Amino acid sequence: MLEARFPENEEARLQDLYRTGLLDSPQEDEFNDIVKFASSLCNMPISLISLVDSNRQWFKARVGLEAPQTDREISFCSHAILQDQLFEIPDASQDHRFHDNPLVTDFPAIRFYAGMPLVTGNGSRLGTLCVIDNTPRILTDEQKFGLKVLADNIIKIAELRIKNKRLHYLSETQKTVISILAHDVRNPLASIKSIIEFKQTDILDADDAAEMIEMVSDQLDNTISMVDNVVRWGELQMKFARFSYTDFNLHELVESVFTSELLNAHAKSNTLVNNVFIETLVNSDMQAVEFVLRNLVSNANKYTQNGFITVNMTYVDKHMMIEVTDTGVGMLPERAERLLSAAKADHKSTPGTNNEKGSGLGLLLVREFIDRLNGTITVRSEIGVGTSFKIMI
Repeated sequence: MLEARFPENEEARLQDLYRTGLLDSPQEDEFNDIVKFASSLCNMPISLISLVDSNRQWFKARVGLEAPQTDREISFCSHAILQDQLFEIPDASQDHRFHDNPLVTDFPAIRFYAGMPLVTGNGSRLGTLCVIDNTPRILTDEQKFGLKVLADNIIKIAELRIKNKRLHYLSETQKTVISILAHDVRNPLASIKSIIEFKQTDILDADDAAEMIEMVSDQLDNTISMVDNVVRWGELQMKFARFSYTDFNLHELVESVFTSELLNAHAKSNTLVNNVFIETLVNSDMQAVEFVLRNLVSNANKYTQNGFITVNMTYVDKHMMIEVTDTGVGMLPERAERLLSAAKADHKSTPGTNNEKGSGLGLLLVREFIDRLNGTITVRSEIGVGTSFKIMI
């Protein structure tokens, strides 16, 4: 038995296959009808839509065969995807590549095989539409043409689904970017408004006013930077880019986050403590980590008065563990557990210590970002003691 070699574009081919979402998906009439028609057209007992995975061929639709898949190393389709056109074996028992193949010597005792490659627009061969018989055969030109038309329609269905997924992804990304901007811009602008009102009432002396104005300037700079970062992140997502993993200084990133929250912390007499070592370099998506930290620190400040908000970082095996802790009002354990659930209904925000309002969106987006970083987030809280969020990335 001769095993088929892997296509030269095997890695890209598999990615295109996985992108269709067809592997291990339920049976569907539109594909079942195609194999039924192919079997009738060619007068064959067996017809399959076979998708060639890394170590198996899996049948999206099948007629005349109960098995949902077979090993790739013995599959005829792994040879067929190396071809540009129909791959036809008139009598497998007389072919040196297949005569001792278990699919020939045992059940289903293949003699005739014809497989039309399923070729995407960029040239990836995902699998085949194939017909099989237990006796030697030769297809007519009409049957060959019919198999080609059916195979083309399978690819059109698959590529249409990919496009629909991308349209849905674009729509969801747009919603996420708008949500992030609406959520993260509101708090800085509210704090700036509060400082301006203080100044107008002459409660602040000249020195305090100058200090506050400088803080307002820093706040605006960081807010503008944050908006730019979110817009850039959104642009990348719209291009279907993955997170960009780079080395960056976590201590400096925490300092940047603290600068953006300085006005809010000052207004509530809270102290921000950066316990991350100065030279700490980590490898992750910096914008995603910044978004997570900014929201957790802002959230901690919302529920803390005359207290401390601390960011720590340690390594656990090869994972980075970041902990954001506050000495705020805390919450009941059952409330903390619901806080990180996937359900939007569990993210209803409660007023802060100064009756600050929120949408509950921040933690929902934080959880989404951490999931995409293949990380986890847990929370521990106690009434009157404070809250601690732990992130493992």
